[in-house]
Amino acid sequence: MRDSEFARQLRSRNISFSWGRATIVDDHPDKVLTSSAKTETHLAPKLREVVDKTKRELFLVSPYFVPGKQGVELLAGVRQRGARVVVITNSLAATDGVPVHAKYKLYRKALIQAGVELYELKPTAGALHERRPGSFRGPTGSSSASLHAKTFAFDRRISFVGSYNLDPRSSKLNTEMGLLFDCPGFAKRLPVNTERDIDRNAYRVELVGNRLEWATREGNKQVRFDSEPESSLWKRIKVSVLSWLPIEGLL
Repeated sequence: MRDSEFARQLRSRNISFSWGRATIVDDHPDKVLTSSAKTETHLAPKLREVVDKTKRELFLVSPYFVPGKQGVELLAGVRQRGARVVVITNSLAATDGVPVHAKYKLYRKALIQAGVELYELKPTAGALHERRPGSFRGPTGSSSASLHAKTFAFDRRISFVGSYNLDPRSSKLNTEMGLLFDCPGFAKRLPVNTERDIDRNAYRVELVGNRLEWATREGNKQVRFDSEPESSLWKRIKVSVLSWLPIEGLL
């Protein structure tokens, strides 16, 4: 925290403020007492309303990302409207939720085929190269930690910050909350700051033929991997085995 950009601004008394309308959105506590099929108490439909109004760009940062078939269809629909869709999540090497990654990996090809730009954050994001002032340290704000922030930007005008992951657990089981900010000056910071160094701090997951490849920049070179980067064979086997288990609704 002491080394974060916010802490430096606080010490130098150089904090800039963005003014706009903020709205709390949350799951009602009664969510845990009712069937997951009853969404009247759920936060997700409130975010869906904003997604349905997105016309140019949907920028999603979620450490745990298991979209399911419905989520893939939703993002594909946004792409079909002509909007850009970017998703940033943890790589296998960075995640602390291996079972979550095991289910997320089942949807990568479908997402890319739908036109989604898919990035997986490196475990050492921001620590492998010299940083210029204000450069990207990963949406976590940390130089070498797994991604934990849940932040979304809609058309660089509205943004969401909260506890909600794009996974079945947040959607159906947990009680989550967050803030929706209608403030372009604030909302554009997520995509602008993140994309500045994303080619170095994350792997772009691409579909080459019927195979996945992970592309990134290391130093001045473009590097490509044909398997999950920076992860052991044992960890990849473990993920494959977990992907067979019927546990997606719990993740």
